[in-house]
Amino acid sequence: MWLRDGSLRHLESLLLGYQIALGVHSIDEPFAFGNDGSFTAWLWRRIGRSSSLGGAIETERETPAGSTPIAEFFLLLDDFRRETGRTRPQASSMARA
Repeated sequence: MWLRDGSLRHLESLLLGYQIALGVHSIDEPFAFGNDGSFTAWLWRRIGRSSSLGGAIETERETPAGSTPIAEFFLLLDDFRRETGRTRPQASSMARA
């Protein structure tokens, strides 16, 4: 996936668009990254606060020197999956062909 300038905020916008599309098409699918999603709730517990600015901004603020916000997001996502017992979705059989 290409993200303009490797921006975590652009990734957040893509995820928001996906969440909106789920609603528009009445697709009942768990979405962890929305304001009330499980990843977002986990992130707020992890950093010890919540923010109306959103997870991308707070992840940028928490990014240590020598790393990037997008790299930190994927490290956080790995931690979230490990701590909640979630796994990556399986590739479809078409993708493997």
